[in-house]
Amino acid sequence: MAQQGHIVDPAAMRQAVADQTVTDQQNRDVLLSVLHRSEVMELAGRLGLSVTRAEGAVATLDSAELARLAVPARTADAALAGGNNTVIISTTTLLLIIIIVILLAN
Repeated sequence: MAQQGHIVDPAAMRQAVADQTVTDQQNRDVLLSVLHRSEVMELAGRLGLSVTRAEGAVATLDSAELARLAVPARTADAALAGGNNTVIISTTTLLLIIIIVILLAN
């Protein structure tokens, strides 16, 4: 019986897994960064949302969930870093991030 070649190069597969791991960690980091912002913690506290619970939930998110939440998190993080903490869309985005993270963890 002739030996068959790999359909996917094992080295390419290892690299793809490593790349996804890095991307997932970057997405987790931006979510946690937003959750740790004083503005977010204050807003969550006023609304009775647990930032601690949301932080724990971030670790349970899969790649697709992380990617979906990282986009608005990066937008909010950039706006808040620029001192733009009064923009309504940023506040809405922050709330959605916190709530979605908590809901996805359940």
